[in-house]
Amino acid sequence: MGYVEQLLSKGETIVVRSRQHWIALLASTLINGFIIVVTIVLYAFLRPLTGSLGGLKSIADTVLSILLAIGVVFGLARLGWDTLQWWAEEYIVTSHRVIQTEGIINKKTADSSLEKINDVVLVQSVFGRILGYGNLEIVTGSDIGVNNLTRLRDAITFKTAMLEQKARLGHDFGEGRAPDQVSDNDVPKLIQELDDLRKKGLISDAEFNEKKAKLLSQL
Repeated sequence: MGYVEQLLSKGETIVVRSRQHWIALLASTLINGFIIVVTIVLYAFLRPLTGSLGGLKSIADTVLSILLAIGVVFGLARLGWDTLQWWAEEYIVTSHRVIQTEGIINKKTADSSLEKINDVVLVQSVFGRILGYGNLEIVTGSDIGVNNLTRLRDAITFKTAMLEQKARLGHDFGEGRAPDQVSDNDVPKLIQELDDLRKKGLISDAEFNEKKAKLLSQL
């Protein structure tokens, strides 16, 4: 079982999993690639000059070889670490919330209940539309306020799934139904489901009481 699966509550399912687009690694690739190239160029330029050092040539060659190895390994190690961090950062839409998890060794997780999402803003540049990524701004009623997902892969799919789950969640709890669509037998079950979400911290006490009152008013 993966790390994200361990975070799910009973009955909660994953709808969409995504992460940052590979374009997020472009800066790291360019910087670390530059370090490697510069190291190799310097080695190629300085190596012929060691012939004028006489008896010190072997020592100079050894030093240059060590510096070459350090430069190449350093660049590759940094790129590898950045790639692992990119891979470890995931954005997930579940049937109840949006989860953001990051970190390779020390994990950090933040989530926003679908009930608390007030607005979603998607911004895509020309390159974003061509390559399939965008910046998603999720405005919530929680303490976080705004959750920014930058350079999100398949941002349109992620946004659509999130809004669909939010609408379905509201429908499941009787919101938007006519009074004759909720039977007397449904109300206790819906209230129990709401209470389960409240105990898990997915909705606040105020939200629970508000939705409970709406359901009771339909009896």
